Amino acid sequence: MKISQLGQIAIRNRTPFLLALVAVFQVLDWHSTLSAPAGLTETNGMLVWLGGRIGFALAVSLVKIATIAAVAVWFLFWRKHKGAYEFEFTVCLSVVVLVYGSVIFNNYAQHA
Repeated sequence: MKISQLGQIAIRNRTPFLLALVAVFQVLDWHSTLSAPAGLTETNGMLVWLGGRIGFALAVSLVKIATIAAVAVWFLFWRKHKGAYEFEFTVCLSVVVLVYGSVIFNNYAQHA
């Protein structure tokens, strides 16, 4: 298989790839948040509030599980309506991937 063929496959399957990347980034964000060194604080006010009520690790875990479930729903929606709003969905997912990538990079950079 040639590199150009791999590129074509990647472009054809960009939405499932981006959705999978969002799910993987959720797991990486979960890990980077829960393994943060002592002294670092969470900047997400909702997580801080929820963590104060049920425990921070449980709050982060529940939010990440809910987000991964939402990604699964997005995939099912995309599969049902494949081709409709494909460009817009790709742009939105690309923005989410870029933002989460920078969040994860920042989290792990603070570990060093």
